[in-house]
Amino acid sequence: MSPTPPSLSQEQRVAASQLAVANRRRRAEVKRLVKTGELSLEALFSLAENEECVAQMRAFDLISALPAIGEVKARRIMQDAAIAQTRRVRGLGPKQRAELFRALGR
Repeated sequence: MSPTPPSLSQEQRVAASQLAVANRRRRAEVKRLVKTGELSLEALFSLAENEECVAQMRAFDLISALPAIGEVKARRIMQDAAIAQTRRVRGLGPKQRAELFRALGR
């Protein structure tokens, strides 16, 4: 028997929806900054320590947003660094981060 989610009032659903939209917009903005080079990978990791929505970003989305890196190259980098496709930025360990910086030549 699976647990049922809690019942939310209409106001709680609206607030949760607004929060989700704001988080998606913030993650899209961060990815844009990474793609344009305005935000370095190092700065993104320190930003993730302070912002929950950035910490929840998928590592694959982050890597594929880097300049000159597409989906195929991002998958190869993640495989070489032993990072699962579903891993979030918060979940990257020190060895995985070091391997990621090494693979990206930083």
